[in-house]
Amino acid sequence: MILDTLNPSTMAKSGYLGPATILEIDEADGKRVRLECPDEFPWAQVALFHAYEPVVGDVVLAISNCGVWYVIGLLQGTGTTTFTAPGNIEFHAPNGKIDFLAGKQISLKSEQVEILANNLELTANKVFQRFCDVTQWIKNALHQRIGRLSTAVEEDYHLTAERITEQAEGDVKVQGKMIHLN
Repeated sequence: MILDTLNPSTMAKSGYLGPATILEIDEADGKRVRLECPDEFPWAQVALFHAYEPVVGDVVLAISNCGVWYVIGLLQGTGTTTFTAPGNIEFHAPNGKIDFLAGKQISLKSEQVEILANNLELTANKVFQRFCDVTQWIKNALHQRIGRLSTAVEEDYHLTAERITEQAEGDVKVQGKMIHLN
């Protein structure tokens, strides 16, 4: 009997369970879609647990019985899925890890973002940072390995240290209207 449900000639009699392509979305509702099924173009109610926004061209799993159609699965989609909660959302993996993977971009937007870690590793080909104010507090040591360094300071530059050691293999130039060595 299950094999008969996939046969288009028996769809009207016994129902349908199989893939369908979304052709149109009911703009008034957003949860009703017109499907392209074998030999039929029915309207179906989206009955997915997660908050998926259908997109024309997506391939879904459709089911029908007595002319009533539902979308019960997503086989190939490009629409947005939105998770909304009135309070907090937590992800827990006490014995594993959590991966967020995106083909194009990941964005975090919040009034405050806090990252707590014993070890934090950032790897990127390019980094662009834009801040109004930055304060760094480093308890032990800051080590940097830089291919080339260029620093432009628009106003005052202050450096205070117990000891300063600078080394250059080539020339050292110090330019200024007045240079005070004390």
